[in-house]
This record gives sequence, structure tokens and C-alpha cells, in this order.
Amino acid sequence: MRGATDRSRFGPAPQAQRSSALLGTVAFLVGCSTSKPPAAATLHFVRGGLLVDGAYTPRPWTPGESVTIGDISAIAPRLAECVEVARVDLGDVSRMTVAGAPAPDTDLAFSPDGALLAVGSFLGEVVVLDVATGAVTARRTLGEAMVRRVAWAPDGKTLYAGEQSPDASLRALDPATLADRWRLDLAERVGRSTLPAGEDLYGIYSLPGVYGLDVLAGGDILVSAAHGWSDKDGARLNRSQLLRVRADGSVLATWPAEPADLVLLHPAVDQAGGRVAVPVTRSASGAAPEDYPIGGLQLLELDGLRPVGSVVVPPLLPWFTYTYLWQAHDLDVARDTVLLGLGDGRLVLAALDGSLRTTVAGGSPVLAGDVPVAASIGHGLLVGDTAVYLTSGTNIPWGAAAPDLRPPSPHPDESTLFVADLDGTHRWSFHGAWDVQGLTLAPDGRTLVVGAGERHSDSRRDLYGALVFDLAGPERAGDARLLTTCTTEGPVFFQQAVSPAGVLALAEVPYPTPDGGVGGAYRVVLFR
Repeated sequence: MRGATDRSRFGPAPQAQRSSALLGTVAFLVGCSTSKPPAAATLHFVRGGLLVDGAYTPRPWTPGESVTIGDISAIAPRLAECVEVARVDLGDVSRMTVAGAPAPDTDLAFSPDGALLAVGSFLGEVVVLDVATGAVTARRTLGEAMVRRVAWAPDGKTLYAGEQSPDASLRALDPATLADRWRLDLAERVGRSTLPAGEDLYGIYSLPGVYGLDVLAGGDILVSAAHGWSDKDGARLNRSQLLRVRADGSVLATWPAEPADLVLLHPAVDQAGGRVAVPVTRSASGAAPEDYPIGGLQLLELDGLRPVGSVVVPPLLPWFTYTYLWQAHDLDVARDTVLLGLGDGRLVLAALDGSLRTTVAGGSPVLAGDVPVAASIGHGLLVGDTAVYLTSGTNIPWGAAAPDLRPPSPHPDESTLFVADLDGTHRWSFHGAWDVQGLTLAPDGRTLVVGAGERHSDSRRDLYGALVFDLAGPERAGDARLLTTCTTEGPVFFQQAVSPAGVLALAEVPYPTPDGGVGGAYRVVLFR
């Protein structure tokens, strides 16, 4: 304990020495006569193989199969087990949790070979873990605020980190030491600001930040810098720009040519098609600039970031007066289709020429008595010939009835995983007792990880973590596609990561308890 005197440094008093020696002899004799047998070996049936005493062996198995490994025999379960193999603490955010702040943003990225995991923390740290041992190999505090994004170079020899901080720095780091190789301060483009005075729980989001960070196959970096803040007179300001940056830190191309009065959030990259789509929003005061698809998305050539089209979706009247695309991966583009998940609950599939092909109601408003209730499309992906998307929990549309009140009843399609054909035809869905958030497609292209928040059907807190689904294979219902659940003590942040070998990384966050305290912890947990 810090500040306490370590009495063993100075040795016991003479009488204490004799007593200590006698007790030590007795302890030795008792220890010899009551030694514990070695711990029993363990066998777990995990996705794609077996975990024997912590060592993973790829091996197919089927439920009900009898398996013998050495002296261990076991019957395979109906669902795969999900076994925690390591955890790393990320610091104390309990004060924020008690105050009702949002879950601490955390980004996770496995190195291309899956040997290392990079973590960007809300407390401004970059942490690198050895996946095999769970040991921290490097740790460094960067900005004055959070590390919003982390990503690896294709060869795994450089780690990139994007901050939300007064400087909004993009850094190229040596993964072994986390020393800077170069630094690009994006606040020089989108403006600097400082944290607002007082206890503003959302004040950190008024700083300029790196909202998108994608490393392309050739080594270039696509980065979205966004800034929304209020000036000394209370006027709301925006400034954003999308940049393509070379691996040496030099800027290759930008869109717009000069930072604009917009908010550009997370871009979706289609490398095979040489395109990028970026949602365009705005929160600034005054008239909006012309010639930008505000409330929609801009399509660009990936090479020079030249505009090639846009998609604008009219607002869903009368409940919504504008269209909003959130930044958390609810936009995707593949082949000749763009997927948009909207804050009003609609899923929209559009062509690359901007024409709208299909609109699915999803969580669009329905009336609960006289009050409209909705469930936003929180996350979406295009996977093969399907659209995969999640609806959020129930909300009351802003401006309709009393949006700050508790919804009178849940939306019938809230907190649900949906899979549909690209013409909108329903394939399957899954609805459980969780508030689902975050979609991560594993490198195998068929395994889907969905973050699990707290249960909304009762007050138990025993099923936080993640749900793992199989998207491929024969047609079957959503329940039959659930491969396993990975349980954590607290809720998980919506950004997960899966290694090429199938190791799952979750960022666990604390939660307020009914007695005014805090449960769980802010940490990263690895599962096999």
C-alpha cells in the first residue's frame, strides 16, 4: 500500500524472529501434509476447435460428440463455448459513469497477422497487447482527450492513431515503442478548440477529431477530420475535410478542396470498386452551404477523392424534418449498391447514381396510442447479396409528443438483428433480451459479432457481452444461427474486433448500479 512502512525490510524483533521461525517450521510441515493436487486439465469446445489447458487446436466438432484428449473426456455442447483468455484494465472512468456520461469511446484493431491488438482508449491511451499471452507490450498516453481511432499498416510495421483533442492529431507510431514516426495535426485544417468550462458530459465531443481512419491496401490512409463547436457568442460552427494521406504523412488529396461548413463522419470504403462514400451532416448555425448532400452521402473516387455522385433521402414527415446518418458504420457500399441506415428507422438501399432502389421500414415510427415510437437503424453492413442491420432501442421522435419522456410501449422491431435481400425481402432476424449494438464481420466473411448491452426485459445484469452468428450455410432461423455468447460483467462498447484466427476483442464499460455506485470496469477482454 502506498505510504505504508514495509516492516519486512528491517527484519522482525528478536522474539518475533523465534516465533516466526517456529511458525515457519509448522507451516512447512502442514504444507507438506496438505499439499493440493495439481489442477485438473480443462477442455472447452470453442468456435472452430478445442481449447485444452488454454492451448487452441483447430478441430471440427458436432454437438453431442464424445471427445477424448489425453485423460480428459467430454461431450460437445449444443452451442460453442466462449472462453475468456485475457483482460487488460484501461483506467478509472467511474466518475463519468456516476454522472451519466455516455459509454467511453474505445477502438480496437488486430494487426494483420492477428498477433497484436491495438487499443485506442477514451482516456487518451494507445495500448498494444500480445494476443497469445494477453501481456501489454507497449502503452502510451497521447492527447489531452481520447484516442478515437486506431489502424494498422498492411505490413503490420506501423500503427496509426487518430485523436479527438485540441490538435486532432493523426500519428504514425512504432508498434514496439509507440514513439511517433510522424504527426499530422488536422486541427490546422478544421480548427482548434478547447474543452468547455464546467462539467459538460459531452464537452469532449466539441473538440476536433479523427472520425474515420481506414488504411488502404497500398498503404495510403483515408482520414475524416470533423469539428463541431460553439464560439464565445454561442454560435454553432462546423468544419470538416476528408483526406487521403500517404504512408509518409504527406497529403495526397482532399475533399472538399478546402475544409467546409459540414460534419463528415465515418466513410465507407469500397477498395475493389475504387470508391468511398461519406455521410454529410451539419449542426452549425445559419444557412447551409450549397452543393453538398447534407443529410445524405457523397460518393467519391478513391484515388483523387473526386465527386462522382450523391445520395439524398427526403426526411420522413411529419415525424422527422431532416434526414440523419449516424457515424457508426451504418453506411456501407459494395459493388453497385449503397446501404444507408437512418436515424428515423428506415433502411435505404440506393444505386451508385444516387437513385433510391429500396426502402425498408425497419424501425420507422408507429403509433403507441397517440404517441409515435421509433427505433433507429444503428448499424448496417452489406455482406454478399444481403443487407445486415440492427435497430436500436425505442425512442420518441424529437419534436413529436414529448421526446424526453419514457416511450409508452416498445417499438415492435426494437433491438433486433435483421438480414434481408438487396430488394428488401426479409430473410431472417434475431431478437433476444439484449440491447444490441455494433456489427463486426470477422475476416472469414461469415462470422458476425453483435455487441450486447444490458437486458431490457428485466433488471438482471448477467448477459452483457457479445453474440456470435453464422451468416452463411443453409437457410435457417436466427436462433439456429447463434453460435455462442461471450459474457462480460458489464456492457460492451459498440466497436468490437475479430482476429484472423477468430480471437474476439471486446471493450467492456462500467455501468451505474441502483444504489448510486458503479459496477463493472473499463477494460478490454479477449475471448476464444
